[in-house]
Amino acid sequence: MVTHQDEFNNKQRKFNMGDKSLNGYEIKKLWRNEDGRHFSDVSIASGAGDLHDARGFSACDFDRDGDLDIFLRNYHQDSVFLRNEGVKNHWLKIKPVGTVSNRAGIGARIEIEIAGKRQIRWITAGSGYLMQQPNEAYFGLGSATRVDGITAIWPNGVTQKFGPADADTYLIVTEGREGMEIIPNCRQPILPPVDLGTGDPLFEALATCDVKDLDGKKIDMGNLEKPTFVTFWATWCNVCRGDFGEINVLSKTQAPAGLDVVGIAVLDPQGPDLRKTCEELKPEFRVWTISRADYDRLFGKEAPVPKAILMERGRVSVVFNGKIRPYLVKSYLIEALRAK
Repeated sequence: MVTHQDEFNNKQRKFNMGDKSLNGYEIKKLWRNEDGRHFSDVSIASGAGDLHDARGFSACDFDRDGDLDIFLRNYHQDSVFLRNEGVKNHWLKIKPVGTVSNRAGIGARIEIEIAGKRQIRWITAGSGYLMQQPNEAYFGLGSATRVDGITAIWPNGVTQKFGPADADTYLIVTEGREGMEIIPNCRQPILPPVDLGTGDPLFEALATCDVKDLDGKKIDMGNLEKPTFVTFWATWCNVCRGDFGEINVLSKTQAPAGLDVVGIAVLDPQGPDLRKTCEELKPEFRVWTISRADYDRLFGKEAPVPKAILMERGRVSVVFNGKIRPYLVKSYLIEALRAK
């Protein structure tokens, strides 16, 4: 009997594996304010415009050089740090500390004035899913070297004014207390690039593993001709079994674009028979095998399944952990096939 949940799952799979996904296809957007006249799309030029499935971000002066950097938190993917090395203008950072109001100053409004013009910042809690920016008000001053005045409007409605301040300064203003505290802004050193060499350790390790097809013929994993999506699974793994439908769809829809799909079974002498499992699940992709020892050598002792990788151009470009998420996989496939 087909249940409503089965029908929902089938429609969701078709939606995700088709061309209608609302996640994983759209590049992230970064817009630059052009002096209040209009906004320019700098997504690609800045490096922010990739296909990773972002969930939240934090804009903060991580390296303390006076400009805002961006930290992006991605869903089931590595986080991305974008360090701002753009134009070096003057700046001012103000951290409010509440006494009657909350200590973090959340809800406070901070204003500065330069030559009769005001800038306004609000101290908020949260900048996306599981993300929060520091409770600091950051102001870009352009060529100005001094701020004429600072106003703090605390969450309880009390307004407090502070005197002038020099640019390129990190200040603390405290509710109900006169004067401002200057904090040394110790710039973080820029670490030299790490030379990772030309090889990919995971790809090179996989190339030495004893991978075989179901007839026992050894497979040269270091010499695959096409971009290859490899899913590691086991006959005893119910999550892996549930993924076969998604992988079959992936294999059929992406093969014309030049993608190869392979399922590598992690052998377990105590698990169900591999050939009988394949007869039951009817995979529409090639099935190979790998020993438990080789799998642990790749991903760590007693590493769980399922796990999947995308191999292209002599490297492993991404590792997926756990249940297959079609829209997430497909976003990486688009990048891989474009670069093919």
